[in-house]
Amino acid sequence: MLKGIAAALETVAARSGLTPSMLRERGVPTHGLDGRGMREEQLGAYTAVLSVREPGTAVLSFLGPGGRVLKSPPRTVRDEHGERLTPLRAALKGLRAELAAERTRLEEHLAAGTVWSAEDWERYCVDHPVTGAVARALLWEVAADGEPWSAGLVERTGGGWALAGAGGTATPVGPRSRLRLWHPVRAAGEDVSEWRDELTGRELRQPFKQVFREVYPITPAEVATGSYSNRFAGHVLRYGQARALMTERGWRGNHLGYFGEGYSSEMVRELPRPGGLPAAEGAHWRARFFVELVDEGARGDGVARLCSTDQVRFERRAAAGRGAWERAALPDVPRLVLSEALRDVDLFTAVASIGADPQWRDRGEERAFDGYWESWSFGELTESARIRRETLARLLPRTRIADRVELTDRFLRVRGELRAYRIHLGSGNVLMEPEDAYLCIVADRGATGGPDKVFLPFEEDGGLLSVILSKAFLLAADTGITDRTITDQIRRGL
Repeated sequence: MLKGIAAALETVAARSGLTPSMLRERGVPTHGLDGRGMREEQLGAYTAVLSVREPGTAVLSFLGPGGRVLKSPPRTVRDEHGERLTPLRAALKGLRAELAAERTRLEEHLAAGTVWSAEDWERYCVDHPVTGAVARALLWEVAADGEPWSAGLVERTGGGWALAGAGGTATPVGPRSRLRLWHPVRAAGEDVSEWRDELTGRELRQPFKQVFREVYPITPAEVATGSYSNRFAGHVLRYGQARALMTERGWRGNHLGYFGEGYSSEMVRELPRPGGLPAAEGAHWRARFFVELVDEGARGDGVARLCSTDQVRFERRAAAGRGAWERAALPDVPRLVLSEALRDVDLFTAVASIGADPQWRDRGEERAFDGYWESWSFGELTESARIRRETLARLLPRTRIADRVELTDRFLRVRGELRAYRIHLGSGNVLMEPEDAYLCIVADRGATGGPDKVFLPFEEDGGLLSVILSKAFLLAADTGITDRTITDQIRRGL
């Protein structure tokens, strides 16, 4: 059924000269919100306000007499208008789901390099009461015919819209302008750094990782192998978690397990066409990521617990989307396609690797792959970990533990009262000085950045930056830790 829907979208979009994503944006509902991104409903002496705020958060609040704003309905509203609260809460839930879909769709456009006319950009992106809250929190590029692209943040002017550059200049969006989402793969290094400083300094949070997005240029090893990348081969992943992430990011393939042909699988993602071209133009590209079952012996339920990673390959087919897929040499893969596919695979590895499991050492007889766990947990940083290090370099001086932390090549070093600690920037695992003893801390996934609620410039994939910050705040005040499972480890040997 899903394949049938996708094929129908392709057909209708091609007939309209659009991509499927651009076609979908024409049907995004407003959920009853006005041009301000708000919907108001009078409930006696109170006004229920359903609203969308940048960078894409849905909120239901209650405005009372005297302008007082409440986050939950007062008792009088619950008692006298309870039956009207149910549809409002349902609308809030629907709006949150819509915003999540819009974040995903705009990230698709980022990966594709989609170009909008000024009219479509205003109507379907920045002026839309739902999409606009997400779109206005992103960095855009604008150009008129024959002119170079100019990057900036969206700002409203007296007669329309403009893009404000990091240096204080502003480029108006005119009727003949074309617009696209800024991507670091097309930007010079100094421009990327300037925009990262700008977002951090102004504490502007983006709905997904754009300005701080990882970039994966082709390596000499990949040029040598020609048709495949081994950059993320040889990792051991927790299969259930990896599979969920792959599905969320649009990768499809057979399940692994102790049955039939379940010992290996190809996870496939068809990638947005470069430039956001409609189906009749530009080659179609897809990536294939090979994974294999890690055999732990017969299991009664037949389900795989672990998998190992192998090659990533790329294929293309003709512009009209017909015919067989043909294997492509990596140097021929567009930079945006290559970078976005490898970024996904890096995410799967970073989040689902057994090296990111702080309790792996406590599995007794069920534990295996200690050599891999050690090398991944404290080894060289991947591109996503390097971006994490760069982000921390900007954020830590703004925190109250700034004088207790320092960044090294692979670790965040934290000086507590009892010990010093090194948190690996790739796995989040912790070593205690001076003997480099491993400290197992199982992070509370509900925590967000420690006691200071540190500003983060983007919504995270996997949340490891928040976990590292939480551990840093905890260990900087190690004399205040009350959890015996942690204190016993810290005080052992002191």
